[in-house]
Amino acid sequence: MKAAAVVVLAASGAEFAEDKWAMQLPMLAIPAAAIALFSIPAARTIRGGAVQASKEPPSARDRRAAAAPGWVFPVQVLFTGSLLAVVQQLFIAPWPLRIGTVVAVWSVYAAVVYLLWIRQKSRYRRFVATGSPETGTPAVRVFRKAGVFLTVALTAAVWFTLGGQASRLPDRMSMAGHEHAHAGDTAASQSVSVAELTGPRTGTPDRSFTLEAKKTTMTLPSGEKKEAWTYNGQLPGPELRVKQGDLVEVTLINTDIDAGVTIHWHGVDVPNAEDGVAGMTQDAVMPQEKYVYRFIAEQAGTNWYHSHQQSSKQVQMGLYGVFIVEPDTTLPRQTADLAVVLHDWQAENGTSVSLGQLNRLQRKTAEPGTLVRLRLVNAGNSRAPIYISGVPFQVAAIDGTDIHEPADLSDSRLELAAGGRTDVTFVMPDTAVGLSRQTGPFVQDGNVLVISPSNGGMPPDAVKGSVFDPASYGTPMRTKFGPGTRYDRNYKLVFDNRLGFYNGTFTFVQTINGRVFPDAPMFKVREGDLVKMSFANRGFDDHPMHLHGHHIQVLSRNGKAVAGSPWIADTLNVAPGETYEVAFVADNPGIWMDHCHNLDHAAVGMSAHLVYEGVYSPFEIGSETVNLPE
Repeated sequence: MKAAAVVVLAASGAEFAEDKWAMQLPMLAIPAAAIALFSIPAARTIRGGAVQASKEPPSARDRRAAAAPGWVFPVQVLFTGSLLAVVQQLFIAPWPLRIGTVVAVWSVYAAVVYLLWIRQKSRYRRFVATGSPETGTPAVRVFRKAGVFLTVALTAAVWFTLGGQASRLPDRMSMAGHEHAHAGDTAASQSVSVAELTGPRTGTPDRSFTLEAKKTTMTLPSGEKKEAWTYNGQLPGPELRVKQGDLVEVTLINTDIDAGVTIHWHGVDVPNAEDGVAGMTQDAVMPQEKYVYRFIAEQAGTNWYHSHQQSSKQVQMGLYGVFIVEPDTTLPRQTADLAVVLHDWQAENGTSVSLGQLNRLQRKTAEPGTLVRLRLVNAGNSRAPIYISGVPFQVAAIDGTDIHEPADLSDSRLELAAGGRTDVTFVMPDTAVGLSRQTGPFVQDGNVLVISPSNGGMPPDAVKGSVFDPASYGTPMRTKFGPGTRYDRNYKLVFDNRLGFYNGTFTFVQTINGRVFPDAPMFKVREGDLVKMSFANRGFDDHPMHLHGHHIQVLSRNGKAVAGSPWIADTLNVAPGETYEVAFVADNPGIWMDHCHNLDHAAVGMSAHLVYEGVYSPFEIGSETVNLPE
């Protein structure tokens, strides 16, 4: 069974199985073969002798045969191999696999096997000589076993203490590692600071907004009251709408968020200094401070904004909102354009799912014949299913980029990546249309959205249809990347999870190429490079990977080329066992985060960086600074 599993995994790529065939499989196969060749025949012989002896006590010869190490030892080795395979899978799951890791694991295995053999032979000799494999009185044997237990416990405690201490992050460090430089350094004088890569500093903005971060008491759908951290006291924060080409100015004011806040413009390829990552592109905005973001909204589409200071906590607490860049064209006269945000609260009675505003059934009205556009934004940490019933619909855009020639869909389930967006359009019928995160009827106390001509009626039940596949939807069109493209940089990212320490805490760490921040990869590029990245997920969890400042084009999934409309995204969900190839143009200089947008994963180190040559960051993170990002 193990061999079959390794073969299946290897079919998805060598990175899925290399540690298993190099370590786990041999450790199980060798003793299993020994059991088949020696232990099973010996056991049959012993059993045959016992049957012949009937109810008579076993003879000394039969007892010696039952204690012989030749048939007991392979069983013990198989157990040892199974245990070590589990330990390796949970604690030592590196990629790429290094020869030192293989040698270390095999050395431990060989040492344990050798000690088992010595012990079993010693017990057998004592049995032959005295009739019993044990030595000493029962009290001595109990004392000896207690000593072994205490030794193991002490070793584990020392490992736990030293491991936790070794994993602690420095009190002050650069997120950009060796790319960090201070003003006055030689590197700084020859490079460009991220603080210089700003949007327009002068000129009258076309749209100006003020967002005040503050604590607010909100009422959840369950009726439970909960403290939220909000922009302008709203949850989600205010919906910001601008036109393509507008110069946008946003003033962030922190009223009382003690840890500080920022604003990251998720999906907007802003200049690096406007990206809003505490400790990378700016310092966190502390209570009673303010910060001004200025950038040109160049690409139309559905985006969102959220704090990038302690983001795993602050986004969950409510510091997020929708940012929409409308095309610089005139929309049809009858158009209903609605943004719907998905979010998960950790309430007292479990997870409270929010679809849009924090209430129960929500209603919107639209006249028959109206073109309805639903902008779906997943602000949660998990992939979110969406069911639309009552009307055929089209997926018009993914992550703010339009689909080329979309086709009608009915009862298809949409799967929104954490941090991802999907725009859906349909022509309003005479009857109600429903939007839900689960199948079944649209009930009055359900957390659903109903759109109807008369603010009444209920849509048909949501059904579990086929999953929408963006790799085969729409029609192809010419792009910058094709089968003959020659790339300047090629990088491979392998995602995994294992038990370990991160910043002093024992947890399930989420790794990129076997490492966590600050040891996770730095991907270097030069402005103008064509960059290709390969993703492979060896772990147990989804990893919605989000590259700041750029959009990627998905080239293939699981070895099969994208056949539909160009699939452009900034947040790509890589499910367990999946592989992707993606490409992008390095056309936005800076130092950019490339992290899992399950923000709980980013909080335990699943964060890499894209670094342009000649760029450095003057900012620092750590407990001695104000910056605590993920």
